[in-house]
Amino acid sequence: MNVIKIFPLFFILFFLLSGCSATNRAYIDTLSLAFSDRDIQLTKEQITQSGPDLLQIKSGERPIAVAGLAFIENDYYKWVSADSKVITMHHGVIIKTHGLENDLLYTAPLATNPLAGDSKLAFRWERQADVENIGYGLPIISTWRIEGEVSRTFLDTPFELLHITEQVSFADTSPYWEGNLAWENHYWLDLKTKTLLASKQKYAPDGDWYDMVYLSRVVRLMESAQ
Repeated sequence: MNVIKIFPLFFILFFLLSGCSATNRAYIDTLSLAFSDRDIQLTKEQITQSGPDLLQIKSGERPIAVAGLAFIENDYYKWVSADSKVITMHHGVIIKTHGLENDLLYTAPLATNPLAGDSKLAFRWERQADVENIGYGLPIISTWRIEGEVSRTFLDTPFELLHITEQVSFADTSPYWEGNLAWENHYWLDLKTKTLLASKQKYAPDGDWYDMVYLSRVVRLMESAQ
């Protein structure tokens, strides 16, 4: 596995906003609050001013966190939090993590990821995963389908979305897993542009849920509609 040194988001912001004005320095202070031990709600203006794209993450009972887009490499999007936790996604699906409990170390093949294609139709995706402290080459089978059109509100703005579900069936690696080996991930795409705006997913049966909203994408769509 290639090891890539990931710099904390504060350092990324420092270089992006080096020589910045007092306004931008105040913005960095605001982001510092975003990574504190309490929920944070960033404004549209704060999101717009950000150098890197921002991703809102809610996991379990933990406070709402914000991560920044550190790298884009071969359709791998690496999102980094202030404490150097990393979630890597391929077209919106979590494929690797760093710094979490029982990290997802590897996922393949990715070429058949249904969200990577032009057509968002029902699809069967067979892949394998390496999960820290659990096992390697664990088979995963998922079936995708379009649930239909729904409305959701982000940043006080309503959006018409396409709701896609992924029915996931994980390998039976008992006695490691205590919960159900099947679950359902959810993805919400902008109805017109098919841009992924939100998802709720987990990558292992007993793992945490990650409820995510792509804040910067939401703001860009809001601005394009004006």
